[in-house]
Amino acid sequence: MTKSIFEIAQLAEVSVTTVRLVINGQDQKYRISEKTRSRIQSIIDEHGYYINQTARNLKLRKTQTLGLVVPRLSNLFFSQLIEILEVSCRNAGYQLITVCSYDDPALEQNLTENLIQREVDGLFVVSSSRESQLKLAKLCQKPVVFLDRNFDVDGISSVTTDNIQGGYQLGCVMAKKLNGRELFVLGADGWLPTIQNRIAGLKSGLADSGYQLPEQDIVIKGLAVADWDNCIKTMEELCQNRGVPKALVTSSLPVFEGCMQYLVSEYGSIPQDMLLGTYDEHSSLNFIPNQVVSVCQNAEGIAESAFEMMLKKINKEELLDTVRVIKSNLVIR
Repeated sequence: MTKSIFEIAQLAEVSVTTVRLVINGQDQKYRISEKTRSRIQSIIDEHGYYINQTARNLKLRKTQTLGLVVPRLSNLFFSQLIEILEVSCRNAGYQLITVCSYDDPALEQNLTENLIQREVDGLFVVSSSRESQLKLAKLCQKPVVFLDRNFDVDGISSVTTDNIQGGYQLGCVMAKKLNGRELFVLGADGWLPTIQNRIAGLKSGLADSGYQLPEQDIVIKGLAVADWDNCIKTMEELCQNRGVPKALVTSSLPVFEGCMQYLVSEYGSIPQDMLLGTYDEHSSLNFIPNQVVSVCQNAEGIAESAFEMMLKKINKEELLDTVRVIKSNLVIR
């Protein structure tokens, strides 16, 4: 069995400090005899050793852990963000603890309180509401970096996607490809600033490219994007009331999937002449024969920027830019 440094010190009949100096290669500097060093090293070679992490944490007042609160793992963008952020944390000696709030403010509060009680060194949070973001920003004594959603709360540190820019680019490209087709926009999670900015950017890009999007052609529900049944129902209502659209933009990939699921189940396939646009990118879009334009968020850029910001906050270094906005890319098929 591996031994703790304290147990090695007992076996070698030396102090814990002496064992630490040998382990850290400081024996010659502090004039520890070769006989003592050899005795300590032979015990280590025979048993191995481990660091008492609890004692180390108490001494350093750090746990080398960070907490991450996201809505759900099934969202492709969040799963990408988690993977990249976890690698950054691990490479820097931190362990990332990830939990899901399912966009439930009460659950989110419970989860963040639990992570704080576990003495994480900092928190990454995708807030479910302005109220929850405001409350955490005011009350939490730990370093906090908010991801993906900025509800315009003063004084917070956040890293988000430039959804207005991405929406604008999508609108410009879609307008050029319409060729007389009427465009409809479907979405969910309408209370989120991400969705609001995406739609605002889209409308602006369409308008600047000569297409005025009527308000009645925009259907953004307050329902949760994870509820596929509601996404399918929204598409069903559109098709029944206005006919199958010739051009469609969805506010996120889950909404896009729900819409396509309805078309396939109801009509057997996706109409080949339907022009499609969506926020978020996935390689499966390559297998749709239609023209598809997607906005690809820079998950790597967001994760790296957020982690760099977190380290500065932990080390109490000056942060000149506490609100960072990362540009997205357009994928045209």
